[in-house]
Amino acid sequence: MATRALMVSVMTAAAGFATASAQLIRPDTATATSEFNANYRALNMINGSGLPAGFTTASAHANYSTGNHWTTRLGETIGQSATFGFSQPQTLGGFHMWNHRSNIIASNPHYAVTRFDLVFRDGDGAVLATVAGVPAVGNIATAQTFPFEQVEGVRSVQFIVRATANNNSSPYTGLAEVAFAECLEVIAPAPAGVTTCTSDWASVTVEPTGTGPFQYRWQVEDAGEPGGWRDISDGEDEALQVTFAGAAMDSLGILGTTDGGPTGVRNLRVRCVVMNPCGQSESDAAAIAMCACLECPADFNQDGGIDGADVDAFFAAWEGGVCDADVNADGGVDGTDVDTFYAAWEAGGCG
Repeated sequence: MATRALMVSVMTAAAGFATASAQLIRPDTATATSEFNANYRALNMINGSGLPAGFTTASAHANYSTGNHWTTRLGETIGQSATFGFSQPQTLGGFHMWNHRSNIIASNPHYAVTRFDLVFRDGDGAVLATVAGVPAVGNIATAQTFPFEQVEGVRSVQFIVRATANNNSSPYTGLAEVAFAECLEVIAPAPAGVTTCTSDWASVTVEPTGTGPFQYRWQVEDAGEPGGWRDISDGEDEALQVTFAGAAMDSLGILGTTDGGPTGVRNLRVRCVVMNPCGQSESDAAAIAMCACLECPADFNQDGGIDGADVDAFFAAWEGGVCDADVNADGGVDGTDVDTFYAAWEAGGCG
C-alpha cells in the first residue's frame, strides 16, 4: 500500500483552542529506543501515571517524577523514538500528547519535544501513512491535540523525536502521556471578508481544523430561503448577478456582473459548511463587498451620458455607504468622494 503524507494542525487546551470530545484510544503496548532507567520507561506514557482517574485531554499532567514519564538516556534525543501498539486494528484521526514536564526538578529544565514525526503501520509492519515535522510546545501541562487525515488498519504508531527545546541542546527528552482518537471534530473558522471590483474575481478561503479528509459546501445568505441560507452552485447565479466557482472546494471564487452599471447586488455574505468523518461545522459568514470601480465616475450610472441621473445615482450609493461611491478609491466612502465625483461631473467628461 502506498504511503501517505498527512497534514496536521495542533490544538492545545492551554492555548484556549477547542479540544476533541471523542473517546480516547489508549495503546496496549509501548516500547522505546532509549530509556533513562526502569523508572522512566516507555510504559509510563500509556498507564495514566501522573494524571487523575478518568482523565481527559484537559487534565493537567503532574511534573516530572519517578514512574510518571518516559525519559531518554543522557545525550540520546534527536532521532530517538517510541512505538505504540494496538492489540486490534484501529482507525485513527488524532494524537493527544502530554509533553515532558521536567520544568521543576531538573538541572536543565527544558526537555520537551518541539517537533516530531508519526509513522503509522499495519500488522505486517508496512507503512500506511506518515505525519512529518509536526511542531509542539513545551511547558504545557494539558494535552496538545494533533488532527490528521484518518488512517485505517493501524496496529502501531512510531513517534520520532525531530527537535527538542533550547535549540536541541536538551540532554534528555521524552513524553509524559499519549492517547489517540478515531476522529476529531471539524472546526471551520470564518473566512476573511473581501472587497473587490465587480469586474475582478474575489476569493474567500476556509481553513478548517480536525480530522481529514474534508468536504466543502459553500452557501450564500438569502432571506427568501428557510434559515436564510442556500447552497451555491458553480456557474452564473442570475438572481444575484454573480458567477461562482469552487462551490465544493476550500476556496470560493466570486465574479460580479458588469452589466447595467452599479445597480446590481453589491454586498453578499457567504459561509462554508465543512464536513469530516465525524460531523460538520458551519463557519461564520464572510462579507463580500463588490464595488463598481468606475473608470468614469462622472457617468456614475454608466448609461453613456453625464447628466442629473448620475448625481442621483451617486448620492443614493454615497448615502447608503455602498463601496461604489468610493470614487477616489481610498478605501472609504466620505466627503472626499463627493468632491471627486463633482469635479468629474462638472467637467462633463471622463478623460
